[in-house]
Amino acid sequence: MNASGAAGYPGGGAMRRWTRLVLRTRSSTSVGELLSDVYTIALTLAVTIAMVAALARSQGLLRAGAPPSTELDTAWITVLLAVAVLGAGTGLLARTGPVSLGAAQAAWWLPLPGERGSLLRPSLVAPTTASAVTGAVTGLLLVLALDPAVTAGHAVAAALAGLGLGAALALALVPLEAGGRRRVAGTAGDLLLALVPVAALALALAPPPALTVGGAWWPAAAAGGLAVLAGVAALRSLPRVHDTELRERGAATVELRGASLTMDTRALGRALDTEPRRGRRRRSARLRAVPALVRTLGPGVVVAVADARLLLRAPRRLVQVGCGAALALLAPFVPSLPALLSALLVVTGAWLAALTTAQGARDAEAVPAIDALLPVPQRTVRLWRLAVPVLAMLVWTVPVFAVLGDSHGDVGGWLALGLLAAPVWAAGAVRSAYRPQADFSGPLIVTPMGVFPPGMATIANTGPDVVVLGAVPLLVAVLVGAVTPVLLGLQVALTALAVVLAVRPARRRGAR
Repeated sequence: MNASGAAGYPGGGAMRRWTRLVLRTRSSTSVGELLSDVYTIALTLAVTIAMVAALARSQGLLRAGAPPSTELDTAWITVLLAVAVLGAGTGLLARTGPVSLGAAQAAWWLPLPGERGSLLRPSLVAPTTASAVTGAVTGLLLVLALDPAVTAGHAVAAALAGLGLGAALALALVPLEAGGRRRVAGTAGDLLLALVPVAALALALAPPPALTVGGAWWPAAAAGGLAVLAGVAALRSLPRVHDTELRERGAATVELRGASLTMDTRALGRALDTEPRRGRRRRSARLRAVPALVRTLGPGVVVAVADARLLLRAPRRLVQVGCGAALALLAPFVPSLPALLSALLVVTGAWLAALTTAQGARDAEAVPAIDALLPVPQRTVRLWRLAVPVLAMLVWTVPVFAVLGDSHGDVGGWLALGLLAAPVWAAGAVRSAYRPQADFSGPLIVTPMGVFPPGMATIANTGPDVVVLGAVPLLVAVLVGAVTPVLLGLQVALTALAVVLAVRPARRRGAR
């Protein structure tokens, strides 16, 4: 389909209207059902935003009532959370378009000789609206967290500024997509998100002055001007978006929607990991020691070698492991944090790092033939899948728990506790990678958020369950401020239980 269209043929907008008319004619959904769905979605969003706004305002009240100190002002952490939203939104928009067409739409519309601009303009409405709404909510929550006594006018100004920036972000990515430089935006979003825990750690080590907030309308006006300029550039670039980009982004959007509906984080990661690795050719590893290792340890050792090569050849995964460490190190470097929140930061950082090291297990779950090729039992294969995550988490543990122990005056005890808990994080990641798929063939449970199969919560919690259980000694140690021999013994027992649960194959439904 060309940009200007061909004489005698309907334009892209006319084809869209005709398709919409046919769908509406053949649809069995009534207007009442549509209004009910819209009402449910709007009510859910309103309640969620109201709850988060109350939490943000309470954080602002705590900050306003705190006495002056030399510690890190929590307002900087709030700003970093807003930066994290910006990075996540940029990466998500870059991976899903923002302009895209589904498989059926691409197959039907793209070969037609009609005009392309009016065909693609409606595809830009949904991502731009979602980005603008997210920006408005983020701006409102940010100003409430920074200044709980903000006036209504300044709150509206902050929401409008976020609205304009969100819309400008989505629209500014269209020229990049049309020019084949969409990967630049995705990389920028990932780096921005990865730098958030690192920046938080840097701020904790060298606290800046307290953040002061002043209300003004000029950010809203500037954001609106940026949105207008980005909109003009987006409309001019729409006809130049390549058919391949439209199809690939549409496929990624469909896969992402399906993974979200089924609450499958593995499929969610595969949907977001859309970039083909076309980097420069690397020298092949000689792996001279592998035959000797196979003769000594058995054929299962090739699984650990393959997982190690997969981890080392992906620098972004090593960066994610470092970001998990930076997140966990916030606990000892910000003494004003509650003990429960400190433990949560350590566990969350460990979990994020462990998930990064278990990519081989997730690939094996997606393609079971990888594990089936080896002449070893399934339990043995999963035990070897634990090797690389356990080694990586042991290395990750040393600096994190050494700093944590130094803050509590007992480096040896805390380091021992961390080293004993390291296999727990690895076992949770491997167990999560091999969790069974949800069964949508049976009766479904209807909820306001959609339909779910029975046992969905159990499947989603497979993996995090052993992490929560294995983190009990760490939580107790953080609460009491000391590591005791009883906690070390309990950690040994819980670690052994986590490893057993990780290597045990899941029981399939209907199996006798």
